[in-house]
Amino acid sequence: MSVRGGAVAQASGDAPAAAVAAVLAPYAWRGFTEPMLARRVLGAVDQHVVAHFVSTVPGAEIGPADPPEPADPGDERVGALVRMLEGRCWRRYSLDRLCADLISSLSGWQAERDLFGAGRRSIEES
Repeated sequence: MSVRGGAVAQASGDAPAAAVAAVLAPYAWRGFTEPMLARRVLGAVDQHVVAHFVSTVPGAEIGPADPPEPADPGDERVGALVRMLEGRCWRRYSLDRLCADLISSLSGWQAERDLFGAGRRSIEES
């Protein structure tokens, strides 16, 4: 993603899934274990989020990125994505569909976690 002359890149709803697909495409991703796929997906998501954030800084330029590092095995998001993948025939999916499903699942998990955290904070403040 490049930003020149202070223009701000617009992120579409499909941008994270496309970014993940672009990162996974060079790999034999169907051969990954669920945890390794989840870790690589999260590394790509994190890289995309940072690049998008930096692109909002006036005058910022983002050049080509190195392949992202997989997320740490202990990252709580890994377990959330692994649970989503288990029991599905995800290796039969197209890469685009798999990435869209993973991003959707991650968004749902984060929303649920945020909602649960907000509810717990309300109880603790009472």
